[in-house]
Amino acid sequence: SLRVRGAPAIGIAAAFGLDIAARASLATERAAFLADLDAARVYLASSRPTAVNLFWALDRVWARVSNEQGDVATLRAAVRAEALAILEDDRAAGRAIGEYGAALLTDGAVLTHCNAGGLATSGYGTALAPIYLAHEQGKAIAVFADETRPLLQG
Repeated sequence: SLRVRGAPAIGIAAAFGLDIAARASLATERAAFLADLDAARVYLASSRPTAVNLFWALDRVWARVSNEQGDVATLRAAVRAEALAILEDDRAAGRAIGEYGAALLTDGAVLTHCNAGGLATSGYGTALAPIYLAHEQGKAIAVFADETRPLLQG
């Protein structure tokens, strides 16, 4: 149904989807817990087979938890910690993109193709981050979006 759109947002949602699955698992042994988490990972991966960030986030969480030592509670905590790390990494990346890009912008107009703003990420976005930060810096910028797609993608 494409309820989550934007590659970064899809990856973040997938990571927290695994967190939800980890908390829902009734497993008390490591092997059973990992089997539950793997089933959730396969299910989530089937939701949007063309979304690169989906697989990247699922693989990142899986790598963290499958290499974690300890009991099921420790594994659950590792899933949550990695999902939160993915979220924070995305926020930091968007901010950095914005800072670099805003330094290049002066008062005027910007044409953007595709809307990779805050609705597609966890914060400022990617393509729109420089525009948001330039605005915060007091720069007068008009934005022109030259396209849209079905379901307002792009």
